[in-house]
Parts: sequence; structure tokens; C-alpha cells
Amino acid sequence: MAEVADHPLSLSAGCVLDVEPAEVVALAAAGGYDLAGVRLADPRAQRPAVVRALAQHPVGLLDVEVVRLGAAPLSDHDRALADVAAELGARFLLTVSDDPDEDVTTARVAELAALLRGAPTRVALEPMRFTGVRTREAAERIARAAGATVLLDPLHLHRTGDDLARPADPALTGYAQLTDVAAPATTPDDLAHEARHDRVPPGEGGLDLRGFVAGLPPAVPLAVEVQSDRLRATTAPLERALLLCRAARTVLGGTP
Repeated sequence: MAEVADHPLSLSAGCVLDVEPAEVVALAAAGGYDLAGVRLADPRAQRPAVVRALAQHPVGLLDVEVVRLGAAPLSDHDRALADVAAELGARFLLTVSDDPDEDVTTARVAELAALLRGAPTRVALEPMRFTGVRTREAAERIARAAGATVLLDPLHLHRTGDDLARPADPALTGYAQLTDVAAPATTPDDLAHEARHDRVPPGEGGLDLRGFVAGLPPAVPLAVEVQSDRLRATTAPLERALLLCRAARTVLGGTP
């Protein structure tokens, strides 16, 4: 499958949370993506179906979601996610932290990275204004110290006042997400709700996505992530996957 603007596209789990993880792989293949991402609530139980889906469809696995770090030590679930991500050959284990203590988060991310040593999977830490790691700079400090990577989402960067067109660090940027929001100039009271329910297809909002993509290192994968109650209510999963892939490719087609 041809990659657009040298950036392979992935269907994120968040776009189709109304289907099982294995079906996300099938939808990615049918929707024209190069890769897929899965969110595993029960990693061990869901692993066999994902293995079968990856064997049946010509897409790779970009990421497994999601380890949520806190002050407590890594849980059995966190460790199971890391193990299964490695067994599935995922490129990244998506990780966020709810602990504002940077030293604690660094130690937890380093633990995850140690669990994945020798595997094809790397930890990707995502900064969000409503979590413990709020900014790109904080995520990069932690990733550099812990041997991890950073996942950049233009919506989260925008909500921290970051310049979307600022060049990303090629040594630390594992992958990025492609998404949009209808009214970026208006800051909602609940940023988490916006991120989880009110996104729009790439190019249909007001984020500078072309500038964002132009600032990324070459060939960095782009995960299309549009968590949208409206789309979920009005489109079937395959229709949604197709629509979002077309939107993403339209944005990328205009990227210098």
C-alpha cells in the first residue's frame, strides 16, 4: 500500500471504540491504512484474535493502548500490556502519566522501557494538558532520561499553547497523531471531554495540520485519531474508517 507524503497512516483505536481490537485491524486494511492501533482492556484474552487478524490482513501494528501511570508501581495489567505489545510486534506502547511528579514518571517509564528491552516495541509517552505530563518539553525530558519516545498530538499541543509548526525532535519523536477540532480558538472548560468526544476529521477543523506534519521527521507514522460522538452516532465503523482515511490523505496531499 502506498504511503502518503512518506508518512504511513494508522487507524487509531479511538476512531472505532465500538468494535473489538481484532476488528480494528480488519477495518484498517479495508479502509486503506498502512497500520492499525489497538486498545486492549484484557491483553491476554484479546491477544489471540489480534494475532489472527494481523496474519489475515496486510497491515502492521503501530501501537497498543494504553498504560496509565501514577504514583503506584506498575500493575499486573501494565506489565501484561507491555508483554502483549511486544508479542504482537507493535512498534509502540502508548503511555500517559497522571502523576505530576516528573521524577516518578521518569522512573515508571524507565521500568516499562526495561520490560521491552530487546523487543520491537518502544514506550511512547503522550503529553496532554489535563494529565501529569502536560507539555512537549516535559515529555521529551522524561523520554530522554528513560529511554523512551514521545507521541505528539496536535490537539494536545495546541491546548498547551505550543506552535504546531515547530520542528519535532527526530531523536525523540516516535510517531504522531492526526486529528482536528472545530473551534481551536475557543478553549472548552473540559479539555478531556473535548479530546475524547468532540474531535473532527483532519482538515475539517482549524488546527494547522499541514504545518504540524511539515515539522515532523520524515517517515514518522501518523495515527489518525478522531474520537467523535457525532461520527460514532452517524457512521458505521467501516464508513468512518474510510471517511477519516480520505480526510487524512487530503491533508497530507497538500503538505509541502
